Amino acid sequence: MENMETVPEFKLNRLRVAVIALEFISPRHRTGGVSHYNHRLCMKLAEMGCDVTAITMNAYSGELGYKLLPLFEDKEVTNRFVRYYMAPIKGRTIDFADYDLVISSGDDWAMRRSEKTWIRIMHGSAYREVQHNKKWLRKLNLSLLYVLELLSLRQSTVTLFNSKDTQTLYRSRLQDKVLHLPVDHQLFHPGEKAEDPAILFVGALDSRKRGRLLRDLFISEIKPKIPNAKLWMVCYPDEPHEGVTYYQSLSTEQLAELYRKAHIYCMPSTYEGFGLPYLEALASGTLVVSTPNPGAVEILGEGQYGVLASDEGLASALIDGLLSGDSFKDKVADGLEWARSHSWEAVASEYLSYCPQWKGAGAMETAGATQ
Repeated sequence: MENMETVPEFKLNRLRVAVIALEFISPRHRTGGVSHYNHRLCMKLAEMGCDVTAITMNAYSGELGYKLLPLFEDKEVTNRFVRYYMAPIKGRTIDFADYDLVISSGDDWAMRRSEKTWIRIMHGSAYREVQHNKKWLRKLNLSLLYVLELLSLRQSTVTLFNSKDTQTLYRSRLQDKVLHLPVDHQLFHPGEKAEDPAILFVGALDSRKRGRLLRDLFISEIKPKIPNAKLWMVCYPDEPHEGVTYYQSLSTEQLAELYRKAHIYCMPSTYEGFGLPYLEALASGTLVVSTPNPGAVEILGEGQYGVLASDEGLASALIDGLLSGDSFKDKVADGLEWARSHSWEAVASEYLSYCPQWKGAGAMETAGATQ
């Protein structure tokens, strides 16, 4: 047993942080960007000396480095209806009074608030999803989720929007503001490019990410002009084409390696609330080419840090980027510097700053000395 007199004050009073992360990583199937964000957030907070508990839908069999509180322990639940509606109701049984801070990435509308600080992170908007979705049943569900987002925001202590566009869709309070999402610079950093000119895409073929549009342009226009060009698609495999490679079930390290090796990152999405892959590409020293959408426009500084092209001009912009890479060195350098300002340390410290018990950098140093 440790001598209580020799234990630093911060260790005796570690911040207890609950992270509502119903969208969470899984070792058995591919998950979205928010799930990886939740995991990285928990890891970073734990590294900073916090006692972190992630509230998830399902249990996790691997080593995480923080605590897990699954809502469904007896079976794995992947149904979206359960996550959106049943899980938040089941979460009403959780008593948050034992935590110093609660950070939520969504699906928390029915959970009981305590008097502790409750931060709601808006990774995008269901309203924009309605505008860019073609399936009527999905539109109906998203419309209801938008109403629940409004309820969630009103209940939070502070809401942090991932972009200016997202903020415009909600009635902000004085304490609410835009806080860009961070990028992991230990994972995403510049490296040696592939020998053949390569374009990287991360997303889905037939969603608003429009992977199929990119692939069709590659086959019909880019490949004929640049015979050795490659298209790397991180998505579910589809019909084979020369020069096109599909990747599935990549680790974050493997994905980061593709970002470094690619000459261009392209995601011609119709809507991104933020577009973290754009930022990850910038941090990897890779030129970003995208069609205009709210996330791309904001992250790329309206074209200062990358190339914004219309649907009609996308193939030409990609060809130009592959053949004349030196012409875009300044954009790549500016983008790299811009990405460096989006660190996990800065964003996690921003979250913790809302907690009265947080002692800032001094607390971090004390925590580090005790580990």
